Amino acid sequence: MTDRDVALLEVSHLSTTFETQRGPLRAVDDVSLQLGAGETLGIVGESGSGKSVLVRSIMNILGRRATISPESRVVFDGRDTRALRMSEARHFWGREIAMVFQDPMTSLNPVRKIGRQIVEPIRFHLGIDERSATERAVSLLDRVGIPEARRRLDEYPHQLSGGMRQRVTIAIAISCEPKLLVADEPTTALDVTVQKQILDLLAELQEELGMSMILITHDLGVVAAYADRIAVMYAGRIVERASAIELFEQTRHPYTEALLRSIPRIEHESHTVLNAIRGRPPDMTARPTGCSFAPRCEHARERCREDDPRLTDDGRGHEYACFFPVSLSTTTTPERTGPAGAPHRSPEGAR
Repeated sequence: MTDRDVALLEVSHLSTTFETQRGPLRAVDDVSLQLGAGETLGIVGESGSGKSVLVRSIMNILGRRATISPESRVVFDGRDTRALRMSEARHFWGREIAMVFQDPMTSLNPVRKIGRQIVEPIRFHLGIDERSATERAVSLLDRVGIPEARRRLDEYPHQLSGGMRQRVTIAIAISCEPKLLVADEPTTALDVTVQKQILDLLAELQEELGMSMILITHDLGVVAAYADRIAVMYAGRIVERASAIELFEQTRHPYTEALLRSIPRIEHESHTVLNAIRGRPPDMTARPTGCSFAPRCEHARERCREDDPRLTDDGRGHEYACFFPVSLSTTTTPERTGPAGAPHRSPEGAR
C-alpha cells in the first residue's frame, strides 16, 4: 500500500447553506471525497458551481450567514476537524492545512510590510524567536523565487508585481510546511506566462515538502497538466470524478463534455466561434426537479427532468451522476496541456 492509498482527507456528506433574502441557498450539496497523501485533486466547474465554498467549508472559514449541516463530517489525518476546540483550530489551520487565495492583493494586508505578514504566522505556529522567524522568512522568499529576498521584507504589497505578490502568499502558506495545500484559483489574475511559473512552483514545492494539494480552477488545461484526479462540480455537487487521464479520455457526464468542447483549440482558424454551453446555471434557492443540468443538456430525456441522478461508480473508480452518459466516441479529448504548454503529468511521472 502506498501513501496515496491512505486517505489524508475524508469529507462525508458535506452540505453548506447560506441564508439569503430569497430563501436558503445550498451552495454545497451532499459532497463526499477523499484525498490521499501526496496526491493532487483538481476541482473544476463554472463560476458559481460551489468549488470555493466547498474548500472553505472544509477549512471552516465561512461567513456568519453560512451553515454547515450537522451530518457533515471532515476528517483530516484521523482528526475530526468539526470537533476541534477553538484553541486547537487556531494552530490546526495554517500548520496542518494552508490556503493560497485567488487574489493576492486582497489576501495580503496592504498596510503591513511583507516581512511582518510572513514572520508573525511562523512565530505563532512554530513558537520560534523573532530572529529565527525572520531568517526563515528570507529563506521562504528565496525558495519561491523572489529576488533580493531580504530587501523585500521591508516592502509593502503594492510595491510588488501581481506574480510576486502571489509568490508571497505561497511563501506564507508553506511557511509551516502543511500536509495539505489548498490553491483556490491561484493564477486567475495573472498573465499566462506567470501562471505557468506559479503552477510549476506549486508542483515543485509539493514534491519537495511531500504535501497533498487541492487545486481549484475553471481551466481544464490546468488540471489536465497538474492534477492526479479530477472532480467536476455543477450546482453544488460533484457530477463526475476520475483520474485525470480517465476523465479526459473517457468523459461520461454531458456537463464535462460541454466544458471540454468549449475550450479553444489551437488547430481552429482565427475568429472561430466558440462552443458555448447554452442556458445558465440553476437558481440554487429553487433547485429544479430532477437533474440540475437537464435544462442545458442536449442529451436530456424525460427521466432526467423527473429523477435526480447520483454518483455511480463504473467499477473502475470512474464516477458520474448521469442516467444517460455520453458515448465515448462523441467525447472531444482536449490537448492535456497547462498554461503556456505545460505537459500533462502521466501517472508514472506523478509524484
